[in-house]
Amino acid sequence: MKRLNKYIVLGIVGLASLTQSCKKDLVDINTNPKALDNANPEFLFTGATNDLDNRSRDRIMQKYGSTMSYMQYIVRNATDPSALASPYNNPTEEKGKDPRFTYYEDYFGATNTNGAIGRDMKRIIAKIDAMPEDKKQTYQSIKNICIIVDTYYAWRVSDVFGALPYEQAFNAEMYPLPKYNFDFELYTKFESQLKAAATELVKKPANQVELGNHDMYYNGKIDKWVAFANTFRIKLAQRYEKRNPEFLKTVLDNVESEFNGRIISSNDESMTLKLTKDANNNVDDINSILVNYVASYPFVEYLKSTKDPRLTFMVRENDLGANYSRYERVMEKGTAESKELLSKPDYKVRYWGKHVTPVSGGSKDWGFWGDIRSRSFTIMNNGKQESLGLDVLSAIQTRLFVKNGGFGGSDASSSKELMHKDETYVEGGNIKMESVILSYAETCFMMAEIAAKGGKGLGKSAEQWFRAGVQASFDHYKIMAKNALVPGADVVVAGTFASDLPYNGLPSIYSQAWVNNLTQPAEAWATWKRTGYPQFEKVSGGNYGRIGDGSGVAYLEYLWDGSKELLIPRRNYLQISTGSQLNNSNYIEAVDKMKAKDPSYGSRMEDTRGRIWWDTNK
Repeated sequence: MKRLNKYIVLGIVGLASLTQSCKKDLVDINTNPKALDNANPEFLFTGATNDLDNRSRDRIMQKYGSTMSYMQYIVRNATDPSALASPYNNPTEEKGKDPRFTYYEDYFGATNTNGAIGRDMKRIIAKIDAMPEDKKQTYQSIKNICIIVDTYYAWRVSDVFGALPYEQAFNAEMYPLPKYNFDFELYTKFESQLKAAATELVKKPANQVELGNHDMYYNGKIDKWVAFANTFRIKLAQRYEKRNPEFLKTVLDNVESEFNGRIISSNDESMTLKLTKDANNNVDDINSILVNYVASYPFVEYLKSTKDPRLTFMVRENDLGANYSRYERVMEKGTAESKELLSKPDYKVRYWGKHVTPVSGGSKDWGFWGDIRSRSFTIMNNGKQESLGLDVLSAIQTRLFVKNGGFGGSDASSSKELMHKDETYVEGGNIKMESVILSYAETCFMMAEIAAKGGKGLGKSAEQWFRAGVQASFDHYKIMAKNALVPGADVVVAGTFASDLPYNGLPSIYSQAWVNNLTQPAEAWATWKRTGYPQFEKVSGGNYGRIGDGSGVAYLEYLWDGSKELLIPRRNYLQISTGSQLNNSNYIEAVDKMKAKDPSYGSRMEDTRGRIWWDTNK
């Protein structure tokens, strides 16, 4: 996988390590809109955004060993305590684990690659600004949409790295060595840009060129872009609430007064990116979510404890049922011992997760929930004993992440023969995936939290927003599950689940936000850093505390390795590669400034126990 540090210099600084001749070419490309291909802005918009976050396999896999593991949706299919501990930080070491977010690459890119959303949005805006006045006026809506897109993806970088060149980026002629900007100065700038863009979009000037199908997010629907911009403004202000509570109030007041409370208000308005590529058809590495991970005990038990109808959308059944041919063979030809084992109550349950806490690895005290996924059963075949493996533990519902759930790879553990009878394998082009960016359900839980804290609820109480969020989450996951061909998804109904679920204020809101963020694990990680929820529960073999207690409140397992508590990383590295040091002085200055701004940043850049400025929860 390409290292992020390569692009901090190459993409941000403008490839300053090249010769002056190449540097001049780069300046022309980055700053001269006439150097762009002779294509209209709407076509350029499609090229810039098409399959973003899915352009390479590392982007698909990045979340598995980081945010999905941090937030205990999945856990490594291992028993070695060191393997189970591998995603986490040792509290005694200053250098922490690198979550390896690709956000820098996505925003800045490199000269010889596509996929630099910040660079490309700036180019499109510059191209529009350079048009003759009459033509330029017809592209103002597209320009403001580009501003919204650029702001979102720049914020995404600052949110986990804390700093990025922004105001001096993409202007190599004037700023060949750009200085960094910081999240603590950018968040108000970002909000201001979003507000200004939404204000202009609401005006709906005449004779605008429409994005239409060139827009993989909203098909050019201006009202939806306005709703997203305002919702994102609130989300951004909420991120910095503990640093600047008045800022959140001001944003909410403005959204209500100037935009009549216009935010994302239905699943149809959720911000998602429709994917077109078949990059995840070859599943020989990206199916590691199926091969190397299982669903976690805390996640599965929470869903089961509340009788959550999303369970079938989010977790794959284990092999202990008649829809699996190997199970039928064991039931038909198994030895007496094998049949007796399968007759036990625990072996009648189709959804089981694996314990996360590393001390559970390899210990019989934790039962099969601390073991690897598969167990061996003996059958008699023509008078000879044979072993068949059955998965006792469940995988996460991998079809939400990889086409065909990751089956069909060259690894024997992902053979199509291991699929259940009700699972379908189709050519990848017949399945359309999507990246969730900001959903209606997330909007509901965000507003529920604000209202529960006494803030402006924009027309609903905290509990109303909470229950609307639960229903919206069910509806959205059902759509995604049906599109991904999850077995039986079309017949699952929510019934009265949303109205019957216990509501206990903020802990309930955070718990349901955690469930909903399964396909947005980076947001679950951010919410945990911001709020401290779900909280950790100390567990031991046979005593799992409040996990799955039916209260409607979710808990994570305490990360104990037998001698110490392990820590979840709280930010990403800010890196520069050795040998590409032309902007090194600005880089060092940026790290020093973040350390000086808040000692919680950590003693060194690689100390991912440290925090971005907004991350103040203790």
